[in-house]
Amino acid sequence: MKSMAGLDIYAYWDELRGSRSAPRREDINPAKLKTHLGDLFILTDKGEATPFFRLAGTRLCDLFGRELRDRPFSELWQPVNATFPCRVARGILHHQLPVIFDVEAEDEYGAAPLAFEMLLLPLRTDADAAPRLLGALLAERPRHEFAAPISCLSMKSSRLLRMDIAPSEHRADMETASTPFAGSF
Repeated sequence: MKSMAGLDIYAYWDELRGSRSAPRREDINPAKLKTHLGDLFILTDKGEATPFFRLAGTRLCDLFGRELRDRPFSELWQPVNATFPCRVARGILHHQLPVIFDVEAEDEYGAAPLAFEMLLLPLRTDADAAPRLLGALLAERPRHEFAAPISCLSMKSSRLLRMDIAPSEHRADMETASTPFAGSF
């Protein structure tokens, strides 16, 4: 992972999950992630080709210039390239495997692409509840508060996060794993 925020979020998620594949949604205490809440979101499966936003942080909504709650995850992506990230997100919802995306975006001014990492972490739910995942969209460098909204994301790569090593070791592990994720979700 490239950002300390991503490492913090992952470490908290990993601590909560313990020996399980994922923590339960109810295990998450928002106060423990208070500095990151604006970048966090929760996706849920509604039985469609794309997951939907159940919750979205204020920085995330500001970044896109609109409320994301109850909107499809596919709206974040260039329409011709939305299938793969949506398929991976649905796979995370059902297979309980954490993934990180490296993504880029351009604002309305078309300046140099903005780099982000998107962390997607599964959450356990009861058998009768829709699967959910905790996500974060984290900018590699800060944006100006009044910057133009971005219209869509473009994926550069995706990787499964290894769950057999301590979170403090993930930075070195992620820096050496540069091959795109090619799993079949």
